[in-house]
Amino acid sequence: MSQVAFVTTCKGRLHHVQQTLPSLVAQAPAEIILVDYGCPDNTGDWAAQHFPSVKVVRVDDDPGFCLPRARNIGAAHSSAPWICFIDADIRINDGWLDWLQQNLRDGYFYQAALVDGARNPETFGTVVCPRAAFEAVDGYDEVFRGWGGEDDNLYTRLTESGLACCQCYPAKFVEAISHADDERTTFHAIKSVEVQCLINACYIKLKNQLRDYGIRDIPFETRQQLLNCISDNLKHHKLQPSTFTIRLQACDLATRDGQRVNLQLEIAKRRRYGLFGARKTTIRILPSRTIHP
Repeated sequence: MSQVAFVTTCKGRLHHVQQTLPSLVAQAPAEIILVDYGCPDNTGDWAAQHFPSVKVVRVDDDPGFCLPRARNIGAAHSSAPWICFIDADIRINDGWLDWLQQNLRDGYFYQAALVDGARNPETFGTVVCPRAAFEAVDGYDEVFRGWGGEDDNLYTRLTESGLACCQCYPAKFVEAISHADDERTTFHAIKSVEVQCLINACYIKLKNQLRDYGIRDIPFETRQQLLNCISDNLKHHKLQPSTFTIRLQACDLATRDGQRVNLQLEIAKRRRYGLFGARKTTIRILPSRTIHP
């Protein structure tokens, strides 16, 4: 039977943890890690008092909330061969751990099955993956801020690393607690979920374009610089802009053949045809570039 560690993270979500943690504990997994990311409502204290078996990990060096970093920290404090990442507002139902222990197979990662042909965005981030594969791709990209995108990016990298296409567990086992978007953005600088999703989507497109161009690895500082540039250009909007153009530089990147390059990049959303044509966000690597030893 597969051993599974549950990793849940939170900031200012005690009212959700009080509803969801009991169901996690009742499943009796190998480990439960709760990352208290500077919770102002003392979530970690409450969990430690009521559920001593839960390992509480405290992070107190970030006034905001970085979900990818919180998940990576939680994973680092667990040891089971499988890791389930689950948000504080996700309630799990009876039988899920039994299903996982009977069905998990090496070479796959697992998400909730589609419902009526569509994924549920509320539970899309509830993923179960092999620890070895998660560590091999360096976990979540901690450059992501705000809501959305970090899970899509992880799943892409897991697949590219050699894991087979993801498998599905029955969607009935996970259930999201409904709440307003302002709870998602309380500790984020950008309060519009729509705009933050656009920023993160542009960042993902940019990373994918650089990968397709042959860039072997993008250093953390460069990734952070690229995301900050995208954010600085879009964060003042209340809704997603209909068109935009952003110019960026990515310096001293290593290609697969060992060259070091400086690249000029453009992210743009333009009308594709005619005055009222459909709009699509595109990424271009501009002709000018610098190659150095």
